[in-house]
Amino acid sequence: RAIQTALRLPRLRFRMLKAAPKGRQRNMMPSRRQRQRWERSEFEGRAVWLCHPASGETNRVYVHEHGGGYIYGLQTIHYMALQELCDYAQMSVILPDYPLPPDAHAPEMIGWADRHFASVVDCHGLENVALGGCSAGGNLTLAILQTRAARGEPNPETVILWSPWLDLTEAETPPTKAEDYDALITPFGLEPAGGAYLGHTGMDRADPIISPLFADLSKLPTLNIVTGQKDVLYPAIAEFADKARVAGKLGEYVAEPDYGHYWMFYPVRDRHPTLRQIADMLG
Repeated sequence: RAIQTALRLPRLRFRMLKAAPKGRQRNMMPSRRQRQRWERSEFEGRAVWLCHPASGETNRVYVHEHGGGYIYGLQTIHYMALQELCDYAQMSVILPDYPLPPDAHAPEMIGWADRHFASVVDCHGLENVALGGCSAGGNLTLAILQTRAARGEPNPETVILWSPWLDLTEAETPPTKAEDYDALITPFGLEPAGGAYLGHTGMDRADPIISPLFADLSKLPTLNIVTGQKDVLYPAIAEFADKARVAGKLGEYVAEPDYGHYWMFYPVRDRHPTLRQIADMLG
């Protein structure tokens, strides 16, 4: 509770309201210490970061699509938590810097992420590749899975969704102050973030590729979900988990009662056993 209160005090969660109209935000590079572990390459002109376990290189890889509401790029917390996960799982982590508005919108972003993931599969073999993402990255993960399924291509066996953003139609309904309780994001920022993601594409927010809450899960692999019950996105996540359970597609489901959005990246001790749980999901 103290951490969540501290996060609310500087009003960082309101930056999304100001950031969305301004377009893409600058990505953060790994810190000097982190750069000892993270290697940079490129795919179609975008940075891709790779971290191997401290014990050495491995052919097993986990591709993680970062969050940030389709507005923010990579942040220090992403490198920090995923480096820890890398060592727990003894699995290399690939962190792609997918394009953001205003340079790209939903079709281009999904297309880039889909092609990048295909390149990883070609390099390592599908049996050695897992996929996941946090928040908007969880949304993008499900877009990749649906795109591959629509082409009749096999999907990875292991998928992990961290506090996924699943329903962009909710952003069209004005939130109330009573719903503005999350420490890290505000529901008032969801509409401008969703608007920046869609741009002028004319895509329907209820399209399952945009709002995977409405997707047909029968053709998707088993989905593992890690979330917090105080997350402003939790109602949609819980509904999605129920839908996945009915479809026989729900794997591990961790819903921490005392935390909100993105809590797995909080600087708290509780995140370490949760990252170990995620490492176990990765096998």
